[in-house]
Amino acid sequence: KRSTSFFMNLNYSYNNRYLMDFNLRADGTSVFGSNKLFSTTWAVGLAWNVHNEEFIKKLGWINNLKIRGSIGNPGNENFDAYISQKTYVYNVELQNMFGASALIQKYGNKNLEWQRTVDKNIGVDLSVLNNRIRVTFDYYFKDTDPLLVSIGMPPSAAATSLYTNMGRQISRGWTGTLNYVFLRKKDLSCSINMNARANHSEYRDIGDKLDYLNKVGSSTALNRYYEGGSPDDLWAVPSLGIDPSSGEEIYLKKNGEVTKLWSAADRVNCGISNPKYRGNLSTMVRYKDLSLNMSFGFNWGGQKYNQTLIDRVENADKRYNVDERVFKDRWQNPGDKTFFKGVNVTTSSNYSSRFVQDETSFWCQNMNLTYELKDWKWMRHMG
Repeated sequence: KRSTSFFMNLNYSYNNRYLMDFNLRADGTSVFGSNKLFSTTWAVGLAWNVHNEEFIKKLGWINNLKIRGSIGNPGNENFDAYISQKTYVYNVELQNMFGASALIQKYGNKNLEWQRTVDKNIGVDLSVLNNRIRVTFDYYFKDTDPLLVSIGMPPSAAATSLYTNMGRQISRGWTGTLNYVFLRKKDLSCSINMNARANHSEYRDIGDKLDYLNKVGSSTALNRYYEGGSPDDLWAVPSLGIDPSSGEEIYLKKNGEVTKLWSAADRVNCGISNPKYRGNLSTMVRYKDLSLNMSFGFNWGGQKYNQTLIDRVENADKRYNVDERVFKDRWQNPGDKTFFKGVNVTTSSNYSSRFVQDETSFWCQNMNLTYELKDWKWMRHMG
């Protein structure tokens, strides 16, 4: 991968009250098509240091208050180095008069262009009470156009995929942080920090261009590409549970019929993998030279597809060492009411709403206890 950039930055400040930043770039990279190597991007940011205004200074308890906004169209070149180039793979099993044959692995695209995003942001920074409380909040809106998509190719095309530009993706959300020092003394201090964020994305201007991708990937992927849909949507066939008389799963078709036959055409949106809210919570307690830092994470309001239950229980090979639930929790006799289908059912489990589960989690990420040795005589003697 090779890249080169030309850029210009301009910064202006008036009396440390009104601020302006401007950035103009021309970036070129070998990642994209030979006809679309370069992309021009720009960004403008404005800010107002309200705390430097006289009417705020007179209040005395506001240490920092900044209102800011920005708009720009950054590009993304974080892709595989050869996505725009035709590539071949040697096959030693298919010999010809010149030796091993070379098969097309992926088609190239000379017109593959940058994936660019118009990024709008507005935010505020606030510190009060001698910086004991600090708050930051941002709201953003991102419009990525065009998207860079890998399209599956039909078997007759030999290659498996082709990268192309198609459609848009709209993302909007907010991020916020809160830091509160609720105890600040010479030998003792305690603080808490929390950040949270929410994001929602959806596809636009796709039309029926990705219908083929939806069809060929219908049985092997949880995601689908459709107008107004989210890349985080979970698509599965609605499940009515396990039939107590046979141990088979019962599905609900789109026309309302009940069936035991799984069909990709009956898949519906059963949840969203992106939590409504996610974030981190950390605390710090210091007493003289002893300090304790703890960090936690949380997710709330989303779903996950429990692939582990499928791989380890329902689709597990009973000839080998398996999870005990394969024999204890699966249906065995008529009348059994279980979450898992019968142990005698040999067909593989496909995507169904039975395995779409709500996920709300809170976990400890890190815990650090530190004691700092300083000004001890024996340490000075040791140099």
